[in-house]
Amino acid sequence: MENVNSNKFFDSAKQRAANILKNQERLLNLMKASGAKLKEIDVEKLKDNKFIDRIKVIIRMVKAYKSGEYRDIRWQSVLLLVAALVYFVTPIDLIPDFIPITGLVDDFSVIVWVYSNLKEEIERYILWEEDKVAERK
Repeated sequence: MENVNSNKFFDSAKQRAANILKNQERLLNLMKASGAKLKEIDVEKLKDNKFIDRIKVIIRMVKAYKSGEYRDIRWQSVLLLVAALVYFVTPIDLIPDFIPITGLVDDFSVIVWVYSNLKEEIERYILWEEDKVAERK
């Protein structure tokens, strides 16, 4: 997937993400669905375990934003993070997820694309998260 922006399924995910962000219950359901799908993935078969780590960071970031705990992020970035999660949990996308491992290839591409495009904001969030943990000690 060279350009995620030209992916009609990701375009649809962005539209859905905008609606989900307006509804706390739908956003909570997306977080639960993302966590559940992560548990279904056979990590042993993945060549890149960073995929799981990236999704976990995205989920934590969206949760922190949703709770109001973390706001040092642009609205467009939150929209992309939520769209990536929508794409991840949607079973029908460029490569259907029911195809073992292969079905995750496009999900992986979307997550990597979003992660690399928001790298600075994600790194800033991770530092904020680490500082928060350090303060508790």
